[in-house]
Amino acid sequence: MQLLTIGKNQAGQRLDKFLKKALPNAGTGFLYKMLRKKNITLNGKRAEGKEILAQGDEVKCFFSEETYASLSGAGAAEDTSDYRKAYRSLKDISVLYEDENILLLNKPAGVLTQKAKPEDLSLNEWMIGYLLYHKVISEQSLQTFKPSVCNRLDKNTSGIIAAGKSLAGLQELSELFHDRTVHKEYLCIVKGVLREKKHIKGYLYKDTKQNKVAIYKQKQKEAQPIETVYEPLEDNGEVTLLKVGLITGRTHQIRAHLA
Repeated sequence: MQLLTIGKNQAGQRLDKFLKKALPNAGTGFLYKMLRKKNITLNGKRAEGKEILAQGDEVKCFFSEETYASLSGAGAAEDTSDYRKAYRSLKDISVLYEDENILLLNKPAGVLTQKAKPEDLSLNEWMIGYLLYHKVISEQSLQTFKPSVCNRLDKNTSGIIAAGKSLAGLQELSELFHDRTVHKEYLCIVKGVLREKKHIKGYLYKDTKQNKVAIYKQKQKEAQPIETVYEPLEDNGEVTLLKVGLITGRTHQIRAHLA
């Protein structure tokens, strides 16, 4: 029998989702079968899988050691070398705020928020490497919960990135961004002189193969509506510093819409 005690970073999620992380080599149908047959129990009782876990809950798996090792991938812990390499290599990232649940990070221009290719090193890997280095998390804990960034900025854009250190922090930040409770503003320099505050609308089409977008004034097939507001702050007669707000948040929206 194996005992899995739910910690703070496992609490707040459904039992079946936790089991899929703890036993990644087990199929969904197999897990539900084990729940029905009470080979997996929650606090000593039969469970359906939809129960929401609380800190301190006990999940018991009545498997042989060999079966459990095979289903959990024991002995094949996640390779954390990319996280540690990113933490050593990406020097200009700094922590603006940190508590037990969240991180606010300063992303410099030239750094990816999340990797686009397997070999990339991004701020997300840096953040996990930072938490590993300071022993906030362990390689073992990464098997059932992985801290993550909650918003993204383009590679060549600098600014604040919010990340969830704990499951509670990740869920709270995700809800804030989803409900647009958090307001994001951008500063950018554009060619030419702009003097009036404006709210502009249009339609944006993204070519995913080329990672390029096109802007239209009228509705086009598959184009998504966009809204951008901007306020000129200062100019030198050739370029203007703008404060920009996104009503919608589409790929390359600021650059493409202002152009």
